[in-house]
Amino acid sequence: MSAQRFQTVHAFLNSYSECSADALLAYLSPEFSHQVLPTSIGMPKRDRDGFAGHAAMITSVFSSFAIEPQDVFEDPTQNAVIVYAHMKGEIKGLGPHNNECMMILRLSQDQTKIEGMTEFVDSMVAMEMKQKMVKMMGEKNGTDAMMKP
Repeated sequence: MSAQRFQTVHAFLNSYSECSADALLAYLSPEFSHQVLPTSIGMPKRDRDGFAGHAAMITSVFSSFAIEPQDVFEDPTQNAVIVYAHMKGEIKGLGPHNNECMMILRLSQDQTKIEGMTEFVDSMVAMEMKQKMVKMMGEKNGTDAMMKP
């Protein structure tokens, strides 16, 4: 893997542990897009601004969070990195939340920013997270927070 691509991807993944939207946004290009799959869980595709709002809400409910890469693959021809990872966190007042995901991270030409992230998560665990958010934030706010673009 190119040194710059490796550095950018690992710094981005490590920034999740700061539980701060600003920490995540520092690695995103202005053209950033984010899609959570499978589409059956109803998560909208988000641009950078939409992701910023979503990240602010999500990071505010976690007291700790980490992405632990299990396998990392590089596609230099598409300037992309594929990561299989465990996601481990603690939701304030509700306890542990663990999931696993596959992320396809597309990088800028200079490999210093993330331009796109397609994230395939365990849909059953994602729906449990939605239920926890509804419980924590109230029916309308919890659903809106998870599902708004």
